[in-house]
Amino acid sequence: MSNEQNTVQYSPAPQQTSGKAIASMVLGICSIITCWAYGIPGIICGILAIVFAKHAFQRINDGLAPETSAGMAKAGKICGWVGLCLSIAYLLFIVVYVIIIVGLIGAAAASGNAPTLLPF
Repeated sequence: MSNEQNTVQYSPAPQQTSGKAIASMVLGICSIITCWAYGIPGIICGILAIVFAKHAFQRINDGLAPETSAGMAKAGKICGWVGLCLSIAYLLFIVVYVIIIVGLIGAAAASGNAPTLLPF
């Protein structure tokens, strides 16, 4: 009989990613996707993505979150800024477009050359 020992080797548990970093990345992606919905949802998601990324970086620097979360937090911050800028640009485009259309309709009505709906 041999004196054999059964050894079990355990691997260390993988570090979990910070929830704030994940939320930042998801909201950043949503801000880019929703920037064409009149700008409002994209602005909200973009601001939230930037705030969550800031909190994630603070937790990483304090040692409360794993450093592997930094990539997701950075991606969320970048996507948040891109989505925020696109949303603001689209919202400004819509506002300017509406102002121009209302101005043209008002000018046509004031000049007496307003379009008629019925030709007779």
